[in-house]
Amino acid sequence: MHPSDMSKLLLPALLLFANVSPGQILKTVDIPTYRNSNQHVDTSLWFKSIDKLRQQINLPDLLHSTDTFHFRLSTDIQAIDIWTIDYRSYKGTVTNFSQRYDPILLRKGVHEVHKVYSNQIKLDSSRARDIYKLIDIFSIMGIPTDNKINGWQQGFDGEEFIIEISTPKEYHFRTYWTPRIFVDTLREARQIQGFMDKLVGEFNIGVYYKRLNVPSGTYKRNGIEGTQINPRDESRMRAFIFDLL
Repeated sequence: MHPSDMSKLLLPALLLFANVSPGQILKTVDIPTYRNSNQHVDTSLWFKSIDKLRQQINLPDLLHSTDTFHFRLSTDIQAIDIWTIDYRSYKGTVTNFSQRYDPILLRKGVHEVHKVYSNQIKLDSSRARDIYKLIDIFSIMGIPTDNKINGWQQGFDGEEFIIEISTPKEYHFRTYWTPRIFVDTLREARQIQGFMDKLVGEFNIGVYYKRLNVPSGTYKRNGIEGTQINPRDESRMRAFIFDLL
């Protein structure tokens, strides 16, 4: 089942406690959940998918982060991390990635990712601080996951923005399906889309993806079964990078 199909099965977010490390206080964890085929409460497929991808591209597990504040925005080609331990100095990275399908299985109609290409670019402290300020300006930390927002519906394909927020005491996992569709009716969608527009327009986040070299192949993209990419086709590559953004 595609993660976007979870809308009818989603339950109130899971609240539990996780040990960060021995001797530390417990962390409250907020993750959307649903009932699986055995009618057991399970974490959302988006959470499972992101956790697997996180390991493949060597990102830290924010569920166990002890940073004073750590923010991660994930699209299907980038993960943007901003964090601080003292609210005076800030660090940031942009991790670019592409998920290529197994070509043998693809010929049989099976869409299974067998290779993930990635690189990571460090942001200077001033840029990381500016993005943190942007998070604050758009009140991103106060926006609940989309299934808790009345009027925010789910659909197929489109964009999925995933936000993780971690402090020593809390961890939140939130998803936002195609906010641009709801900007005329939902304040929260305007906040998320405004935040994304600033990242792309003023911070040129999408441009970082150009530093990732990938071979020709069929790649996972925007919930669509497959996107053919040939790095020598510049116009096609630009569309692959920027159609989400």
